[in-house]
Amino acid sequence: MAKSELSTKTKKKNTSKEDAINRLEKQLAWYKSFFDNATDAVFIVQPETWCVLDANEYAANLIGISRNDLLGSTLPQFRRIFKLLQKTSSPMVLSELSLETPSNPDLMVEVSARFVKYEGNNLIQAIARDVSEQHALTDKLVQADKLVLLGQLSAGVAHEIRNPLAAVNLNLQILKRNISEDMPEYNYVATALQGVERISRIVEVTLNFSRPAVPDIQTMSINNLIPSTLELVSSVIKRKDITVDLKLSNELPEVAADAKQLQQVFINLITNAADAIRAKGNIDIHSYIEPHSRPGDGDYVVVSIKDTGVGIPPEDLPKIFNPFFTRKADGTGLGLPITQRILHQHGGIIDVESTFGEGTTFYVKLPVPRDL
Repeated sequence: MAKSELSTKTKKKNTSKEDAINRLEKQLAWYKSFFDNATDAVFIVQPETWCVLDANEYAANLIGISRNDLLGSTLPQFRRIFKLLQKTSSPMVLSELSLETPSNPDLMVEVSARFVKYEGNNLIQAIARDVSEQHALTDKLVQADKLVLLGQLSAGVAHEIRNPLAAVNLNLQILKRNISEDMPEYNYVATALQGVERISRIVEVTLNFSRPAVPDIQTMSINNLIPSTLELVSSVIKRKDITVDLKLSNELPEVAADAKQLQQVFINLITNAADAIRAKGNIDIHSYIEPHSRPGDGDYVVVSIKDTGVGIPPEDLPKIFNPFFTRKADGTGLGLPITQRILHQHGGIIDVESTFGEGTTFYVKLPVPRDL
């Protein structure tokens, strides 16, 4: 064979190898791109050592550290995933893991994992997505369901109290009529009757509040509703050293509204104001008339509820009317969304202004009917 022919064949063979290498490199870059740009976190974990051999950028963001720091670190939480994979005959398992990270100590992820063979070893390939908000939402829904059940039970208890309370009241009335006012027992009976009357009012308000909310729109005075609402939430206010300043305009016109639904609005706002006050503070409740921003569109009856509490952080202010958003450990995040919805159904609006560390003011605005 001539030298030139051999050289040509060698060149073709080398070119073929280079083309194959280029194709492999392109294919590797293609798959690497899929791995790095996956919309879920991808981990390759070595069993027994729980060392992270590889991970994409999304996984690093999820953990809250750089990718370089994540590679080579250990995630012992994958021990449970490893045991599940060993036990099952299925090629893949789906489970949840709680990962404590520097940025999020309560990170909960849903993991789909499988074994992958590499150089004769079984490695864990895990695809994870953050389900922390989903879990928090589920917890809120469960808590909301509990509160609904608690409301139903409270209404039942209040109903059961009425009969024995009526008997107590009747016997105290008879006893009062049969003793003279100069006897020391008379004052004891009179005080007991006052307590019974107060319990009766609380029971009645509770039953009225818990009954099905069929809208009953009537003309009513806001000034008459606020004092009765304060009486209902007095136990909440008395838990702290809170002074309530009530200034109600004498010239306030009536509004068309459902009294029970508006009472729910004021209960939510006054309770929130009391909760925002740490130990001592003020709640100012004022009612007044405010002209509509556009001439000829009528006036608003406004009730402002101002507290000297902790205030709302600026980053939280746009979220406070979102369902289930709350910073309270025992809160449901439903009070303000329900309040806003009730007011919208009445053609009203709710405004809020807050200075973090100083306090918050809510403005409940209801339109004055044109025919009043």
